[in-house]
Amino acid sequence: MKKQLLTLMMLASCLISFNSHAQISENLASYEKTKLLFSEQNDPKVFKVLSYNVLEGFRKDSTLMRNFQEWVAKRNPDVVAFQEFNGISKAQLVEMANAAGYPYTVLQKRAGFPLAIMSKHRITDVVKVIDGMQHGMLYAKIAGYHFIVTHLHPKTYEKRILEVDTLLKYINRVPKGEPLLLMGDFNNMSPLDKADYNNEAKMKLVANSEKNNPDTKITKNGEIEYTTIQNLLDAGMVDTWRKFNTVYDKSAPTKLKKHQNYTRIDYIFVNQALVPYTVDATIVKDQLTDTLSDHYPMLLILKKTAQ
Repeated sequence: MKKQLLTLMMLASCLISFNSHAQISENLASYEKTKLLFSEQNDPKVFKVLSYNVLEGFRKDSTLMRNFQEWVAKRNPDVVAFQEFNGISKAQLVEMANAAGYPYTVLQKRAGFPLAIMSKHRITDVVKVIDGMQHGMLYAKIAGYHFIVTHLHPKTYEKRILEVDTLLKYINRVPKGEPLLLMGDFNNMSPLDKADYNNEAKMKLVANSEKNNPDTKITKNGEIEYTTIQNLLDAGMVDTWRKFNTVYDKSAPTKLKKHQNYTRIDYIFVNQALVPYTVDATIVKDQLTDTLSDHYPMLLILKKTAQ
């Protein structure tokens, strides 16, 4: 595994065509890393978590839903967390999950864009939160891990900051020393990527986005507002993609969208108790994820903790 990861680091430097003013092509190393981390071999010592914004319930297209079902069955992550699970009933979720080999499911239907989880392992202690949040928060205990799935407000950073305050109330309830994962579409760029956004071309894209969408607020005093993610980092949460990847890559848009306003707004965070068990993380890029949604999924590999 170490030799393969070293090869990927070399690929990152050799294969990435990265313009200093904008991300003009894909990070090809992500495609190679996806193949490696989703290898056919199932290692009983690791625990794989996938988080995916599936664009309004697979765009209400049963063929896309079936394509995902077949795709995920082959790759076999332990837990899949969904955002934008629009228009999909509990019965449909159960049917898809069972067909893909996931006997346990939970659906958050009460908020704007629903959240869902399907799992190889029993789901317990479910809490569904909608107060003070646009799309809500879904908490569950799975295989000894505390899971929080969310989708933050799409419009303004002020509302996202308030929603993170709600998340932190639940994060702080988890006893220190117990493993916690926080994941979803946060609709906010990270201060850890600031150097990758600090260029004229990117800021022009951001300015155009705000101009074309007057109710959208990304910047404050002409600069990208990072407080939403900074508050999570300050609380000790760790951005797993940044832990294992040094060369910037976007989680949106995919090849489904024509706009070039590249951004990394999809995350899987872990608390300090889980950091020693993290093995690797990637933005999942392959032929299916290029066009299934306007977001790419996130994958985290963990070394199993003692249950």
